[in-house]
Amino acid sequence: MDKKSILGFVVIGIILIMWMVWTSKMQKPKQDEQLKQKTELVDTSKPKNTEQEIQKITLNPDSVKTSAIDNEFGAYFSGNAAVTKSEPEKIITLESDLYRFEFSNIGGSLKRVYMKKFKTWDGLEVQLIDWNRKSELNLLFTSKDGKMINTKDLVFSGNSKSDFIDLNKTENFVLKYTLLLSTDTTAKIIKSYTFSNDKYEFDVNYDFIKPSSYILDNKYQLLWGSALNLTEYRSDEEAQFSEAFAYMGGEIEEMHPSDYDKEVKQDLNGNTDYVSTRNKYFGVFLIPTSRKGDGAYLTGNKMHLPHEGQKNLFSIATKMDIKNDVLEQSKFKILITPIDYKILNAYDMNLEKTMRFSLDFIVRPIAQYLILPFFNFLHLFIPNWGLVIIVFSIALKILLNPLTKKQMHSMRRMSALNPKMTAIREKYKDNPQEMNAKIMNLYKEEGINPASGCLPLLLQLPILYALFAVFRSTIELRQASFMLWITDLSAPDIIFHLPFKIPLFGIDFISGLATLMGITMFIQQKMTVTDPKQKALVYMMPIMMTLLFFSFPSGLNLYYFMFNLLSIGQQYYTTKINPPKDDEIKKPRKPSFMQKMMTRMQESQKEMSKRRR
Repeated sequence: MDKKSILGFVVIGIILIMWMVWTSKMQKPKQDEQLKQKTELVDTSKPKNTEQEIQKITLNPDSVKTSAIDNEFGAYFSGNAAVTKSEPEKIITLESDLYRFEFSNIGGSLKRVYMKKFKTWDGLEVQLIDWNRKSELNLLFTSKDGKMINTKDLVFSGNSKSDFIDLNKTENFVLKYTLLLSTDTTAKIIKSYTFSNDKYEFDVNYDFIKPSSYILDNKYQLLWGSALNLTEYRSDEEAQFSEAFAYMGGEIEEMHPSDYDKEVKQDLNGNTDYVSTRNKYFGVFLIPTSRKGDGAYLTGNKMHLPHEGQKNLFSIATKMDIKNDVLEQSKFKILITPIDYKILNAYDMNLEKTMRFSLDFIVRPIAQYLILPFFNFLHLFIPNWGLVIIVFSIALKILLNPLTKKQMHSMRRMSALNPKMTAIREKYKDNPQEMNAKIMNLYKEEGINPASGCLPLLLQLPILYALFAVFRSTIELRQASFMLWITDLSAPDIIFHLPFKIPLFGIDFISGLATLMGITMFIQQKMTVTDPKQKALVYMMPIMMTLLFFSFPSGLNLYYFMFNLLSIGQQYYTTKINPPKDDEIKKPRKPSFMQKMMTRMQESQKEMSKRRR
């Protein structure tokens, strides 16, 4: 391949990789403006200048004037308002092998969710509910006297006599909360929670007794009113994965706020399979099971955090219509889970659609049907994920070996043609069109396809992009150590910090594996590039790629380092130990399809030139 061809493909590769990084930071949400907004989420408090305090979001219909949050809950619920009760809050803890849930009688709903098998970046147990929220998983509706009622502010009576339930010792435990009305003791709301010890889920049944006597318009919403807590070291990177979703009619609607302090809203009507919100590694799903929901409401906002951090704020709700005026029963499955493909895919409800990737139509098939299944298969026999990545590198190298051999053979044949090509360039330097025609004729005579040597590189780009997405977001690699200083394969392996930021790249640390990858790339370039005019490429390409890869997950850098190392060994064996014979190099090949097309184009141009004369 000549200098211009090599340089062109290198530039294409760099542009694609830079685009990959850029698009991962600039994901844009879809805007749904087809439906009329009936309910909107409004900000009820402004973020304070502390890292712990964040914006609170509650639902508030446009058509109803809501009084300030004080004692004004209307005639139906003022006697149940938490602010009017002197009794203390009662917390009930339920613990399984996977989680620890805390429920409160104020709201009769979830107060805390601890994931027992996961730690935050600083070693604390992962707790997903916003610390500033009273509770999550509440009911929202408008009362008959025009008051917006959020059950998080009301006191329920519970059926549990114990404040701790060990789900390992208690089968099919049902936690029940009851809310009586102030005006009618026969009308009530009952919440019944049923738990599973071996799954990240629980079921909840809502019984509305005589709902038409206290709910306006026969509508209510099941609400999760805030974003999940941050769990990772870099909040700005975690925010890239924080989204809200509604799965409706076989399509997923997603929301990812793009501007700071600018609320995005989606009011969606129609059959709803689930609504969901997630951070980088954990998610919550509200799934109607008795029947599909009647719509969804999503809001999102973005806020600044100290030290150049950020957080995306979300609220999700499933809209439900009340069908029975005497007794309305609704059942939901609540899934609070790691974003794990095996877990989500097992429900057969398209929950895995929330595992979003940039260039999703390319990355998802490769990640979903190739990388993740093969990784999980290898992990059945190899406990260390770093070794899994190394074995994957070897397997991929073997798979691409025929193409790599063809690439090396093509490059060697191209190198043998350099004297002839140099002579052509010198002879026709004043006539570029004729020079290109002669070079193409030379390729035809020798049976060489100038683009064939770059085919393995182009085939690797989608795989590289998919690996980038998988290593950044797959929970199996989260905090998975390999060896020595490599303690988290989903994050950069930092060996030391710099006292400044590198211009253009904005990084202030050195990655060990990225440096090793750059060294192997330099060695490859030295072995491959023989043209003195391309000497600068030998140095510039590895330096640029190393700086770019400093901020990439160490798992990706480990893969690329191993792949380069194997390529160096193969190249050394092919060129030094077992080189092809001269007659194999000079042996003409049949012209390729591309060469035939070029020949026809040249012949057509010549005929057109003759006719013009």
